[in-house]
Amino acid sequence: MVTSADGCSCAGGSSPCQEYGRVSAVFVGTPIAVRTVPRPANTDSDEYWAPRTFTFSVETSFLGLAATEAEVSTGLGGGDCGYDFTLGRRYVVYAYKSAKSGKLVTSICTRTNPFEKASEDVEFLRSLRSRQPGVNISGEVRRMRRSVDGNPISTGPLPDFTLIIEGENDRREIRTDTDGRFSLTGLSPGKFKIKLQLPDELTTYKAEQEITVADRGCATVNYSVVDNGRLSGRVMDPNGQPAAGVLLVLMDKDHSDPTTNWGKLVNADKEGQFSFSALPSGQYLLAVNLNRFPQPNDPTNAYPRTYYPGVTDASKAEVITLGIGENLSDFNFRLPTRREPSTITGKVVWNDGTPVMNAGISFREVTYHDPGINNGIQADDQGYFTINAFIGQTFVIEARSNRPYDGNPRHFVPMERVEPLRVVVSNPTEVVKIVITRLR
Repeated sequence: MVTSADGCSCAGGSSPCQEYGRVSAVFVGTPIAVRTVPRPANTDSDEYWAPRTFTFSVETSFLGLAATEAEVSTGLGGGDCGYDFTLGRRYVVYAYKSAKSGKLVTSICTRTNPFEKASEDVEFLRSLRSRQPGVNISGEVRRMRRSVDGNPISTGPLPDFTLIIEGENDRREIRTDTDGRFSLTGLSPGKFKIKLQLPDELTTYKAEQEITVADRGCATVNYSVVDNGRLSGRVMDPNGQPAAGVLLVLMDKDHSDPTTNWGKLVNADKEGQFSFSALPSGQYLLAVNLNRFPQPNDPTNAYPRTYYPGVTDASKAEVITLGIGENLSDFNFRLPTRREPSTITGKVVWNDGTPVMNAGISFREVTYHDPGINNGIQADDQGYFTINAFIGQTFVIEARSNRPYDGNPRHFVPMERVEPLRVVVSNPTEVVKIVITRLR
């Protein structure tokens, strides 16, 4: 289950035992003060910055606290997942400790809740003293069928698969039961590595997982296992040299329209080598320039849409048949002649001919289809701009001024008008002019 609020998404669905097992501190307390924390100038990009810090009067500590007061940081709410505590209200708080700053942090993605709404949590926490020492780790292993576009469908449990659980002072080996489940109890608390052993024909997102579980807590580790079909090869230019950086797309043969279907994407390395993995069995088309959202300055743009083994006519593409967990290799993909480079040089002017200073330029490639999403650049103070292109590409280009909107945003009235410009690149240099008409 995924819960969301105003842009914040949480992978949810934990029990009190699981939440207790994975956090750093759990307590019942009341926020008595709050302060805003400015963003540090040298903030580490990997360090979560929480703009608000609440001071709590701690009534009862169940984990990680010895003091009667505690500071807990959180976001502002909404998109940053911050918890909107009310001063003077009683809460059950679950908090993580930042690995770098050591500060306690919480969010709406934990089981933190007002005390009166946390009866299940309170019942569990009050039972801790009567629970046997040690931790419980359980989970399940399920087989999934995943199409090339990534949509998963569960096909049932995987019984009799081996998992290795390594603690700080313990190592256990266990096999899944007929329902694909496993469970170990009485383990010493601390850090664990859980590894699912799979044959080469099967794979999972992360076979080895690391968790930390507090004493008397629980942890759930689940695995979704898919077929590990593999396909690899080398993509070359017409001269047999590596086509480094080219984006390759693998599409289901019967669903190869990029506007309505997703394929699997990989970039060739500097030697032109490419490799796809975790593929379901099926029949595929391998191509370049078949992605839904073409990007500017992508080396793939130097080539027309091309299908394996090196044809531009889709009806002549070779269909690749992949069996369950099969490993196919040595696919040599020869690309056709490179397109010649070109430059689109443009100028944005008002309808009286004067330049539009620092105009905003939106453009997108529509050679094969309209992706519906623009790329953006800015014109200079004389209204000039350039776009790198290749002969054979087609673009839609639009412009706007940077005048601030003057009017009631609830009753939008346009300030200017401009017609999108369609440019078919046919020459080494294409010169265009975009005219913006002032309406007010």
